Amino acid sequence: MAKAVSAPASQPDAATRPPARFATRGHDAAASRVAQLLTGVPPHALLIVGPRGAGAGTLARDVAATLLCISPQSGGACGECRACRLVAAESHADLARISPSGAADEIGITPIRELEASLALLPVEGGRRVALIERADRMSEPAQNALLKTLEEPPAQTHIILAAAEDSSLLPTIRSRCAVIRLGLPDSAAASELIATRLGLDAATATRLLRMSGGRPGPLIDAGASGDAARAHAALRRQILDFVGIAPHARLRQLPTLIADASAILSVAIADGEEGGAEEGGEPEGADAAPESAATSTKKSPAKRAGGKPTPAERRANAKALLHLWRGVARDLALVSSSAPTSVAFPEDLHELTPVAARCAQTTWRDALISLDRALAALRRNGNPELLLDAIALRWPRG
Repeated sequence: MAKAVSAPASQPDAATRPPARFATRGHDAAASRVAQLLTGVPPHALLIVGPRGAGAGTLARDVAATLLCISPQSGGACGECRACRLVAAESHADLARISPSGAADEIGITPIRELEASLALLPVEGGRRVALIERADRMSEPAQNALLKTLEEPPAQTHIILAAAEDSSLLPTIRSRCAVIRLGLPDSAAASELIATRLGLDAATATRLLRMSGGRPGPLIDAGASGDAARAHAALRRQILDFVGIAPHARLRQLPTLIADASAILSVAIADGEEGGAEEGGEPEGADAAPESAATSTKKSPAKRAGGKPTPAERRANAKALLHLWRGVARDLALVSSSAPTSVAFPEDLHELTPVAARCAQTTWRDALISLDRALAALRRNGNPELLLDAIALRWPRG
């Protein structure tokens, strides 16, 4: 049976030190457990499960680097030997990396069969052969059955590392043959520091961007997020708050600007319902989520038609982004109105939320939240994005 290790995003106790040379941040307990697994006889197969963009892929790459390192240390790969340099350059002959591809955005049987053949060969550099399967939950069933043969009869000195957002789509027989490490969201302080360092941002901006991405640093780093996205997000929330004091017909005139501005945060906000982050009609806790993020999906962003006119896909994406952000505002207003200000997603906005929340009854904000949930559900059922936004603007409470 699989050896499952649940690793929350909390800091480990003082006796547990995370591997200093791991690139993984904010998962100290999980990283320490992985370092222990790699000491002595490493498992033939390791499955790392965690929300997309939260660090499972990074931890999997840390494992691959450590397994191939010529002089591994207690803190992971040395980072200086020939093997480490080849891994960093993605040119190590004994490391095979597989990820989803094609229009179906999946891992088919062909690369798995090629992997099986390559693992049967002796290592080129000497030592081990390592396979890293990224987004393994996107493997087709035939591909999983092909991989199962290798897991059942592993060649000597081979290791297979799978990184997945969730493992329910993997065959039970695959899960049972892997040591399993489970991640939650990374520690927010460590994740914010990582974002600030990697993207050259101040702490406040990094923290806001992290909240926008639902606590996942991966989408932000992949998209090269800047302070512009954080400022656009804050401005959009402010405009929605201002709608409370604006006549309904005047709101309709401002909607096109809000829709256009919503596209500025698409690349850094997480997609609703992705990676187990949201239920139907809801959103990941603490995030103003946006759909079809370029940072959380390998699919291309909707392209504009010639002349700059948005395609139907882009219209839906922008509307969905705005509706989710709008829902986040309604949720925060409902929390402030119900005397729970410490639970708002963006506490830095409390000075703006508090006076607006006081202008309407608590039930009013609750009803607004329900209306937004229904609008998002209707959009998923192919509702007209412009009409749904018009309806929300007209129904938005007026203090």
